[in-house]
Amino acid sequence: MDLATSRLRSCFALVALAVGSLVGGAGCGRPYDVATPAGFVDLEDRYDDGDDEYRATTADGVVIGIRAYDNEPYAERAFLVRAIENQLRLGRGYALLETKEVSAKNGLKGTQMRFGHDQPSGPHLYVLSVFTDEDYVYLHEAAGKKELVEKAEQSIAWSVREFSPD
Repeated sequence: MDLATSRLRSCFALVALAVGSLVGGAGCGRPYDVATPAGFVDLEDRYDDGDDEYRATTADGVVIGIRAYDNEPYAERAFLVRAIENQLRLGRGYALLETKEVSAKNGLKGTQMRFGHDQPSGPHLYVLSVFTDEDYVYLHEAAGKKELVEKAEQSIAWSVREFSPD
């Protein structure tokens, strides 16, 4: 595993820790459906701790990860977005580049944040979409070297649009 991939996994773990401390853990089985975008390979259960995580990658190392957490105690999307933003910006030195609203396949609204982070191997982008409903908090993450994430932008956007919480 190269340094960039290791740092991406650390970033995914950081967000999981931040959300996990705010809401409970998910049960077994994915409470969502996902489609693997063109140019990505589904890593199946390689990084899955219990059937509730999805991970896919490009040959160049852009990674998409999707997780769900029980939304208990209940937290609204705005609260979670702000808590995650604070953790990444203030706690880890990520720069918030953009925030916009996105929609899942079933119409559930989410908030997408784009973060930049300078690493020894060059600039990286981290795209995090947060969806919530009464039962779950869903995180759709994509990350990698800036130029590679920008190249995969259409596939990442397609993945967000095709994401379908149950």
